[in-house]
Parts: sequence; structure tokens; C-alpha cells
Amino acid sequence: MRANPIGFGYACISELTGRTTGHTCTLKFTTPDRLHQLIRQNLDELQAILEHNVANDWRLFRISSGIIPFASHPINKLKWWNEFARPLAQVGKYARTNQLRLSMHPGQFTVLNSPDARIRRASVAELAFAARFFDALRLNAEHKIIVHIDGVYGNKPSAMKRFERESNNLPAEIRRRLVIENDERSYTVADALAISDQCGLPVVFDYLHDRANPSGTIDDLMPRVFRTWRARDGKPKVHFSSQARAARPGKHAGWVDPLEFKATLRAWKQFGEFDVMLEAKRKDAALERALREIRRRKQ
Repeated sequence: MRANPIGFGYACISELTGRTTGHTCTLKFTTPDRLHQLIRQNLDELQAILEHNVANDWRLFRISSGIIPFASHPINKLKWWNEFARPLAQVGKYARTNQLRLSMHPGQFTVLNSPDARIRRASVAELAFAARFFDALRLNAEHKIIVHIDGVYGNKPSAMKRFERESNNLPAEIRRRLVIENDERSYTVADALAISDQCGLPVVFDYLHDRANPSGTIDDLMPRVFRTWRARDGKPKVHFSSQARAARPGKHAGWVDPLEFKATLRAWKQFGEFDVMLEAKRKDAALERALREIRRRKQ
């Protein structure tokens, strides 16, 4: 049983242990042997990070989409889901046993609403890899793949319709894991909710992006966001980070303002249970400090 009804987590790299799930190489030097070595290393690192997180009662972790290098690229011909079936199953069992919740956030080149059909096909291939990875871990639909809606391409309504069409046409094994997120420039929380109405995907509320690109009050938006999450999706997920000083709006700071974090958590709690992914640049070091400061201020 979780010690805290809110699950806390961070993304991809453990600064406190010096471990990462994204070891890779350049395309030029990619060979089957090198891919085997990197996959083994990344899975070992993932297991070590999860053990570190459990020791700290941090129940969320975002896995680098590079955990299987070049997974959706033709150069990687490995049937990694078969060749690494045992360690994948072991990681998945550890996650289930310890009530961990894992996710992926494919990178900037995963663009479902691109006007370019080649980019859309490559994006679907990347999402298919992420879904297959979670399936290889034998994890249920609470373990998510998070995407941005991405570009407007000079015609935002048309771009939104294209995203709705493409997401609705995805295979079921991808759709059951897919979640959409607001961003700091193009698509607000209200936009994400409008798309969710058409394609039935859950919405992640990103706090910093909403500050940079607002569309309403949390009293209006948050209940609607939480309702997009069905029982099979698990608790709603939210992202939190503080604004980096003297930087463009929406840029994550290294650390978290503990007063801002505490006040935001308190405001969100009125809408129900949720899990929080901290997106600070200092990763688990920032999470550790933020939670320590919140506990200290309660005394």
C-alpha cells in the first residue's frame, strides 16, 4: 500500500544515482552487437532506478524512449521483445509488485498531426514501439504514452482535426495507452479537452505549460481533465515544474519552488486523487528537495 495517496515521480535520469535509461550511440556506429549491449545496459539501469525510487517511495517514473536504441528505425532489426523477454518480464513484475507507474514521452519527431504522411507513419511506428515495450513488461493500461498535439501548420482547426483522425485510426494496443498534453505555445488545456471529446483520450494537465498558455481557471479545467481518465487508465496524471528564470515562458527550472508546489498540490486535491510527474531539470534531486521542503514547512 502506498504511503502517500499522491504518487510522485520524475523523468528518465536519476541525478542522485547517476543512472539513465537512455544510453545510445550514433547511427553510424550502430551494429547488432552494440544494440544488444546498450539494451542490456539500459534495462539494468532501469531496474536500478526503480529500486532507488521504491526506497524513496517515489512511484512514478518516465522511461526514456531511447531505452531500445533506434527501436522504430530500420537499422534495428532485433526482435528485442523476444531476445530480452526475461529481463523485461522481471522489470514489469517489479513494477507491479511495488505499485509503480511507468510512462514514456516520445520526442519532438513524433508528430501525429503533421501534414507529411511520412512523418505521420514514422510517428505511428514510434508509438507502436512504446506500446510494445509496455506490453513486453506485461503492464496494464495505467502505464501511459504521452504526446503533444504539436504543430498548427497555419490552420489550427485543420491540424486538430488531423490529430483526431490519426489518433482514432491507431491500433487498439496504442490507443489504450495514449494520453495528450497541453503545451506552452500552440495547444491549451481547453484545446486538449476539445480533442479528447472527439477521440476519447485522457488529458495530462501540465501546470507550467498552462501558466504560459492559459485557457481558463483550474476550477473549470481540472474537473474536466480528471473526467477524461477512466478506471482502466488509473488515476489522473499531472505535470509540475517551476519557470526557469530569465528564460522563455514554459522552460523548466532546475529546481522547484516549494511554496508554489505545495500550494498547487493543495489546490488540485479538491478535485480528487492524482499522480504528479515532476519535470524539473535536476530530476530526482529536485523531487527529493521539494518533498523535504514541503514536509519541513508542515512542522
